[in-house]
Amino acid sequence: MDMYFYTLVNIIVTIVFIVAVLFVAFRIFVWKQGNEEIVMLPKRRTQFEVEDISFNQVTLVSDIPFVNKGRQNGTIMDLYPRHLLPQEQFDQVSITSWTTDAAEERHDGYWKSVIIEPRKGGTVRLRLILNAKTGNIRKDLVGFPDMNIDIVYQVVGRSDWHISKNRLILTAEELQHAMRQ
Repeated sequence: MDMYFYTLVNIIVTIVFIVAVLFVAFRIFVWKQGNEEIVMLPKRRTQFEVEDISFNQVTLVSDIPFVNKGRQNGTIMDLYPRHLLPQEQFDQVSITSWTTDAAEERHDGYWKSVIIEPRKGGTVRLRLILNAKTGNIRKDLVGFPDMNIDIVYQVVGRSDWHISKNRLILTAEELQHAMRQ
């Protein structure tokens, strides 16, 4: 009876050991496979340029590059801008902002998901539409302050989805320079 018990304990210990070794091997395999690491590069963005202008409205455009620094495909599921200019700071214009993939432009304000391969990247096109409240956009932009714009994006890869945010600034000088072109 003792011999059967000893044999049973040996079998159980061996099975537990094999499962532990397989678990460690799997974790090492997953670790070596890596994950996505999509990064926006707001410091490498293009200067804002006037895309369209009328007497009461101006549309500005800037291209923001991004890259997947990870080892796996990553998907940008959602991406949107959030301009930060409260009316207490400046109330002469109303602003609308939206983004699109520069490779497949859309003009409906919808972000189409983009799969990014490892070590590859792309470009996000940011549009700002500034509408004059008095009807004269050049007059209403006098005194426009620096404006922060957050780029918020949801990414999914091998692990759970996560949300990241980068900030860029439309400076008063950059706006004035764009309006002169």
